[in-house]
Amino acid sequence: MASYAVNYKRKAIEKLDLLSPDRLKVVLDFIEYLEQKEELDATLEIVNDKNSMRNIRAADEALEAGKVHEFTSWNKVKRHV
Repeated sequence: MASYAVNYKRKAIEKLDLLSPDRLKVVLDFIEYLEQKEELDATLEIVNDKNSMRNIRAADEALEAGKVHEFTSWNKVKRHV
């Protein structure tokens, strides 16, 4: 994680300590909104990528056809993550 992100987190925590419980709830609601927005943005990025959607459709079709041998095992994938 970049050092500026660590500083942002530290400053945010310092500021949280100064807020009333009602304001903390507002902050939490906003953080949850941002989290959902980030997930939606990531989903839209995939949905709008023609190559990604083509690959997803092909994988769905292969799965429905029982062609599980075309898939890479999770153990093999996680070694490269």
